[in-house]
Amino acid sequence: MDLGCNSRGSSPLLLDHRAAAAIRAAVRQSGHNEACGLLLGTPGHITEATVARNISPEPARRFEIDPAHLFDIHRRARAGPLAILGCWHSHPNGNPRPSRHDRDGVADESWLWLIAAGEDLSLWRPIEGGFAPVAFAVAAL
Repeated sequence: MDLGCNSRGSSPLLLDHRAAAAIRAAVRQSGHNEACGLLLGTPGHITEATVARNISPEPARRFEIDPAHLFDIHRRARAGPLAILGCWHSHPNGNPRPSRHDRDGVADESWLWLIAAGEDLSLWRPIEGGFAPVAFAVAAL
């Protein structure tokens, strides 16, 4: 799927302000544990951020999206009109950059990864050996 976010001078991807607010609220509520969820939208537009239960045995250091949530959102996406564009999670340590553990956890190379650290949000796409930043803007969609 073309996510509308190539690095060759295209317009930045748009993140709906309500999705950004939902992520920030979940991060505040999670305290010292990583919060997580999925990103839904259309090419070039993230219009919704779901909030999932983090089932990692080490929730302060890692995240694992509840499989029941993944299943429900995949079913919803198949019905349309929104597609799963990626996932999001928080870094309670305050660093919005992907970690080595994040790269090890990439299951779908086409997914975007949004990382929240406090109020700061960063967007990434997996590349061989790491992640590349993705330009984005928060907007009312």
